[in-house]
Amino acid sequence: MDKKVSGFWAIASRKHLKEFVDYSSNSDAVDRLNVAGKTGLFLGAIRGNKQLYNVKKIETMASLVGIKPIELHKIILPQLEQSSDKKIEVLRDINGDIIGIEEYIFDTQSTLEITGRVFEDLHPTDKEIITVNTLEETKKVPYTQSEITEEMIKKGFSEKDIQISLDIAHQFKLLRKVNKKNDPIISNEYIWGSKNERIALAIGELNKIQKDSLGISIEEIQNYQGIPFEKLTIKDTEMFDLAKRIGMINPIKIVTNRKIEKEFEFTQNANSMSADEDIFDDVRLLLASIRFGENYTQHSTIYSAQMFLSAWIRNGEVGPHDANSTDYIMLEKKGIARVVYKTKQKWGYYGYYNATGYYLELIKKDVAIEALRFIDGLIDNTDSNVDVDNYNQVIKSSEYYSSERQRVRMGEMPESSKEADEYIQRILRDENY
Repeated sequence: MDKKVSGFWAIASRKHLKEFVDYSSNSDAVDRLNVAGKTGLFLGAIRGNKQLYNVKKIETMASLVGIKPIELHKIILPQLEQSSDKKIEVLRDINGDIIGIEEYIFDTQSTLEITGRVFEDLHPTDKEIITVNTLEETKKVPYTQSEITEEMIKKGFSEKDIQISLDIAHQFKLLRKVNKKNDPIISNEYIWGSKNERIALAIGELNKIQKDSLGISIEEIQNYQGIPFEKLTIKDTEMFDLAKRIGMINPIKIVTNRKIEKEFEFTQNANSMSADEDIFDDVRLLLASIRFGENYTQHSTIYSAQMFLSAWIRNGEVGPHDANSTDYIMLEKKGIARVVYKTKQKWGYYGYYNATGYYLELIKKDVAIEALRFIDGLIDNTDSNVDVDNYNQVIKSSEYYSSERQRVRMGEMPESSKEADEYIQRILRDENY
């Protein structure tokens, strides 16, 4: 399996597994998957620091993703050093004690690939590999247990290991078995969330050819959230309409002052808000508007949604551009942005100049940040291009409960301590050694 794929599912699995106590029955069966996932979350936390020479800070960052100091020093860091192809260098003193880290990880994809290598180098069991394969298969559409079993047998796994793997994955809520006579439907809890059972039951009625056909469209949307309808591969329009009715696909239509109407397609997203949580449709409307700008704006189009959103969040406005006066009227109506015609002094190749035209000012910054997370955030870390007003916002965001966490949460969290929070804050600011 592709290392980025296994890295992604290791991290996704860890988000579920962390909600169970360490001595849970069968926890040993997902041990390597759990360790690889923790390692990936740690990589996501340290990426972009380049050099970290404060060991206490490194330990604190690790503890925030569930890695205790002994595990960090004896297992995680040595494994990272071995698996990262020198992208992680662990610094030691003459006694062999770890004194710092230097990292050369430049993007999320590299983080996922290294996590996948860690998983591979830990020599996962067949049951863990089956779990990862099943998570990948069911991210598009749910399949029946017999269909999954047949697919895994083709990959060389034994039927006994497949059944045990599915039972353990269901036990830890990585996958869900939706009962349907003698052949339960295997659905991906991480992807479909609160709509899991409804989607599973509806799709369970289809044959495998129909599921595979629908899966092609679903995968295209998952890979490019907000894809224009006319660019999709749709082999069966009835199946596509069914997916819309049951909430697998959530369309948004953009209508502009130029009398252009375009539909953009979204699915539930693995690491951001679900359609239910975006109750006002603000995030999807914003993303659909940007996708419109990427594909249909006159004269010049948006080159990258990520770059556009990052610049908009950072600067509070974008422009000037004539399209701002015609193509984003729905953002104005929803109060997400306002269009202003003005002159602003800008710096260019030959020095300062006056730039006159239509600017798009950002009103709801939180919506733009969520939109950026939706399309760019495979791992729970803040994009480095997004300005955070102050450190208190970072502390507050650490109390965020992801949707999957709320669905599977079992243990009790310790009460928050002002003194402990301030202690962690000092460490992360390099104020306390």
